[in-house]
Amino acid sequence: MKRMTKTKKISDVLSNNLLQVAKAEVYHKTSRETDIITDSFLENFQFLCESGCFMDCVGWHYERDYRTGDYIIETGRMDGNSENVIIAHLRVGENVDIEEIDKILEIKEE
Repeated sequence: MKRMTKTKKISDVLSNNLLQVAKAEVYHKTSRETDIITDSFLENFQFLCESGCFMDCVGWHYERDYRTGDYIIETGRMDGNSENVIIAHLRVGENVDIEEIDKILEIKEE
């Protein structure tokens, strides 16, 4: 089941080495083509995080792939105005507690 999360929360799990980017891609809705963007994803994601006020303008969804144990994050799929879907496959770091990752990524209702 896909859950919502925020850019800051994804940044936290990446910067604490709980998750590492295994693969990133952009899916173009109109042409139905997918391009691999693994090399530029982290650089662009860090730029987004540094932008401060724009950081939470991006709506992220995540889910755990129970077959592999890894996580998938994405943005743009559920936005009808977005032409592109950004998808990142994140590998769980060694000796990392899954519950810790879920606790960080989860958005708590206030």
